[in-house]
Amino acid sequence: MNRLSTITSSKIDCSALLRPGLTTPGGTAVSLAASGSPIVSGSLRELQLQPDLSLYASDVRDELDMEVTGMLQPGLLIVLPLAGEADVSYGGQRFLLGAGGAERSGLVVALTRRECFTRRLRRGARRRVVSLAFGTRWLAEHEDVLSAHQGLDSLLDTHLAVQKWRLSARVQALAGSVFELCASSTPLMSLCLESRCLDIAAETLAALTDVHRDPMCVLRPRERRRLAEFRAFLDSGEGDGWSMQALAERIGMSPSTLQRYFRLYTGSTVFAYQRCRLLDHARYALERDGISVSDAAHLAGYTNAANFATAFRRQFGKAPGSLRLRH
Repeated sequence: MNRLSTITSSKIDCSALLRPGLTTPGGTAVSLAASGSPIVSGSLRELQLQPDLSLYASDVRDELDMEVTGMLQPGLLIVLPLAGEADVSYGGQRFLLGAGGAERSGLVVALTRRECFTRRLRRGARRRVVSLAFGTRWLAEHEDVLSAHQGLDSLLDTHLAVQKWRLSARVQALAGSVFELCASSTPLMSLCLESRCLDIAAETLAALTDVHRDPMCVLRPRERRRLAEFRAFLDSGEGDGWSMQALAERIGMSPSTLQRYFRLYTGSTVFAYQRCRLLDHARYALERDGISVSDAAHLAGYTNAANFATAFRRQFGKAPGSLRLRH
């Protein structure tokens, strides 16, 4: 008999997602919202492959709007978004993984201490993500190998240091095969998964070495501070409607440099970030204030309601009018 766990808050701990009766190791409990709806549907696995190496593989559809929170242990986190978009924060840094086009970028996050993370679920959204977490003991045991990779030492020594790189076809194929192995349930599954994860780590380290050969791909502390201030400026709404040239002059960079650095910092282009933020505001106004769809389109910066509806449906998986009907 399945056990039922009812969730009444809009913010939950990540452990609740590991009890939805999907393809989890336990697989005996179901996490439901107060409405009786499941939180996500699809395939979700979290496995401890070594004492200090864990794998998280998620191929799901969000069934509710929620924030999932949790804690990350010190070490190195590799995040590979294979399909869809993932809206996540590590500490105070927010990333829209998979946004802004077909090109897929991976994310490496260094953690020198425990840190919180937040994953935002959007009803109707789909995503396919593989994450690997290497703890400090694993990193120490492989110090000789890791030290051979240029720039990795400085990355590991800085809490919440982040590096992005374009996912190669090989890495995407390796990460995609993780789901096939998880579904096989053979006696050698854990050993095969461990081997696959080490292959992914090797490819990632090689890619990071290539990135660090290009000084333009590395964000120094001063640049991170400037970008944090610039993102706060965007979030305030003061820059809405500004041209790229005006925004670049505001931060004191050329438009091309701003785009490159902002993508490294957030995982998104400036305008893709603005579009997602404004659509979030429009959705909030539709749900909470009951404004009309045309007013929501104007709030999101769209002069054409049809274009707004298309963008809204792409981001949230539903038509803006479906929210308006609640009022």
